[in-house]
Amino acid sequence: MNQLKSSWRRVVIKVGSALVAPEGKGCSTKYLLALADFIHHCHNQNKQVVIVSSGSVAAGAGLTNHDLSEPLSIPQKQALAAIGQSHVMQHWQKLFDDTCAQILLTRSDLEGDKRVVNARNTLETLFKMDAIPIINENDSVVVDELVVGDNDNLAARVAVMCDADLLLICSDVNGLYDKNPKQFDDAKLLATVDTIDERILGFADVTNNPIATGGMHTKLQAAQLATGAGIDTIIINGREAKSFERLKNETISGTLFIGR
Repeated sequence: MNQLKSSWRRVVIKVGSALVAPEGKGCSTKYLLALADFIHHCHNQNKQVVIVSSGSVAAGAGLTNHDLSEPLSIPQKQALAAIGQSHVMQHWQKLFDDTCAQILLTRSDLEGDKRVVNARNTLETLFKMDAIPIINENDSVVVDELVVGDNDNLAARVAVMCDADLLLICSDVNGLYDKNPKQFDDAKLLATVDTIDERILGFADVTNNPIATGGMHTKLQAAQLATGAGIDTIIINGREAKSFERLKNETISGTLFIGR
């Protein structure tokens, strides 16, 4: 296992729909209690945390009894996101004593110089207020030319924008394997990746999870973007409470991508 640098000061934590709203049946604390405890630990260490949270569409589906195994139109997804987003925020707030603050972004908010400055200033002010920023893409109104598309890449862009020194991607897998562990018993977990090249990208597979938007491919894209900006990136299994216990002890159980 790798050791987590104790010198990091600001982390962006991406939390997928499979953790926030398992099986698309509404929000659940099943996989979030250990994460919330880790975030509390971070605050006690005077470290700053930004959460990039998926789950609005899945939460909306749970509230309206929509079957997410069936294809949804863009308007349906946007409507479900509009229904679910407030419930996702309420869900996060229940896990913390500190105030949670919602920020909805589009790609243009992270690309235009003025908007980037405004977003960064908002985050810095929230940190001073001891609030926890909860970020998601503005799914209910975003159009194709403004879409980021997945919260893995959104989290990486946010990490770069706010000068984080750590990106933590919480998934439903243990990390990056050299082959699909669901299909091959001899698949090996890669503990450390120094460079994300074509060989590493070839280890990705597309998700079959109907409530997710990326899979390992988008996680590697996010890691590539973040590490290119000098940000260490970690993929861990957010369904395992021990993943967060190990992080509290500065030990990494998943895959560490070294920032360059």
